[in-house]
Amino acid sequence: MNTSRLIEFSDEDLAELDEVACAAERINPALGAMEVENVRNQARAGAIAERVSRRQSASVRSQEMVYRSVAAELAGVTFTTDRSMQAQITQSMEWVECYPATLAAWEAGRITRGHATAVLRCGTVLPRDARAEFDAAAAELCVGQSVGRVKDRLDHLAQELHPRTLAERHKEARGERRVGSQPVGDGMSEVVARVPAILAAAIDDRLNEQASTIIDADPDGRTRDQIRADVFCDMLLTGSPLADPTIDGDGNGTLGMIRAKVQVVVPALTLLGRDDDPANDTTTVDLVGSAPIDPATARALAGAVATWERLVVHPVSGQVLCTDSYRRTASMARLLRARDRHCRFPGCRRPAIRCELDHTLDYALGGPTDIRNLCHLCQRHHSMKQFTSWGVRQLGDGILEWTSPTGRVYIDHPPAPLVRFMPSGGGAPPPDEGGGAPPPDPAPF
Repeated sequence: MNTSRLIEFSDEDLAELDEVACAAERINPALGAMEVENVRNQARAGAIAERVSRRQSASVRSQEMVYRSVAAELAGVTFTTDRSMQAQITQSMEWVECYPATLAAWEAGRITRGHATAVLRCGTVLPRDARAEFDAAAAELCVGQSVGRVKDRLDHLAQELHPRTLAERHKEARGERRVGSQPVGDGMSEVVARVPAILAAAIDDRLNEQASTIIDADPDGRTRDQIRADVFCDMLLTGSPLADPTIDGDGNGTLGMIRAKVQVVVPALTLLGRDDDPANDTTTVDLVGSAPIDPATARALAGAVATWERLVVHPVSGQVLCTDSYRRTASMARLLRARDRHCRFPGCRRPAIRCELDHTLDYALGGPTDIRNLCHLCQRHHSMKQFTSWGVRQLGDGILEWTSPTGRVYIDHPPAPLVRFMPSGGGAPPPDEGGGAPPPDPAPF
């Protein structure tokens, strides 16, 4: 063997590496013990919610409000969302109640959180009375194995222990098919579909065939993954793979199937002609209630609309002051959508367009229909405000003060507007690049 090509470690390097490995051996059990302590604590929170809910009426709504309230209490002190915390509590209760052997192995440092999560995921297909046998076998199966190598074995073990056939379960599982999306940053989102495995494989194969055809016919520099993504969007939005997003014709490719609503946010001092500071010459564009999008995409969408809606904002805070036709109730709703952009419960990001306008001080108790007494709340948090002891009051300028059942206080500020068009100087506006009409001249403020 040619030893000259082997990487050599000095004695000092090997000694230090051994210290690091020993530290890892010491830290891993301690880390596992702390994680399991957190799981047990979250399970206690779930037990509290169960105990309190049993004392409520038989209404599903009232019982659900208890769980939401408990989750929101923990979310506030752990800087997460109550939806996420409620999911964590549910998962922790499942670990504690159904997988004690797995939890014990995790606590002792014999397995990791990844193993415990895999056991929980694979065991979900089993009825609760069949999980004890699975738990005991799965915990031992994970010891000494990487998570990646043990997942398939856990799946097979769960299938072997299941009292019903796969065909029977698949028939029921088809009823849970769905499609969803979530933003991933940089103006991008992921589309996730839960469909039968055979259809998923067929869709994947279809995308591969379409991508291969395009690559063979006209290799335009796009990668296979990029072409697959483009074809996926084209097929869903147009019914055919012909709307190439690189086309510059009247349809603007895939974007031509989307209709935009443009809101132009103008600082009040700009409207008065008092702000010509080049340092403020910035433009960012936001897909309302979701995530930023790139300017080129925004221009393409804006070019297809006939009217633009103007919002006037405070020059320092960015707070929305008014919109066109401000005196109308519909305009108040537009202003509040622009101000809030999402649910105003701490940590919630559900878009305002999917929320309800709530009177902070109940209208039935004399609360006025005024922007200073209105805010957007999603159905979940609107109900929680109404049916639990969570309280809220408005501090002015759209700032909300929430008080939890245990007395903890959380301040929620309205987000600063992300769509801003600032003057580039004293000259004429630059030529339109998106193909649409420029926004109308502002009326006197």
